[in-house]
Amino acid sequence: MHKTQDILDATLNNAASMIKDNILADSIWMARGILAIYDRQTEDEQNNETTRYHNGVGFGAVDANILSSFAKQLQKGRSLSPKQTQIAHKNMPKYCQQLARIAKN
Repeated sequence: MHKTQDILDATLNNAASMIKDNILADSIWMARGILAIYDRQTEDEQNNETTRYHNGVGFGAVDANILSSFAKQLQKGRSLSPKQTQIAHKNMPKYCQQLARIAKN
């Protein structure tokens, strides 16, 4: 596991790679990543669990429905099932560049 401070000190690309490692190794990092990306979607995208704007922020169209539903479940304090966790671990690495930008801001 990479330490948060090491991620913050790294270049953007290295930070994204480190975040990816952490997401793949730790379900807590993965859940926080889902929530961080979901938080940056527009309100209508969150409500409809879709992607409406191609602004480089939030989930892509392919993942918007399922990852938004996971985010809502996590917001309610419920954990993901083993199958949901497997899906999230598969889909979240593509958002590591976004997460690195979030961490650096």
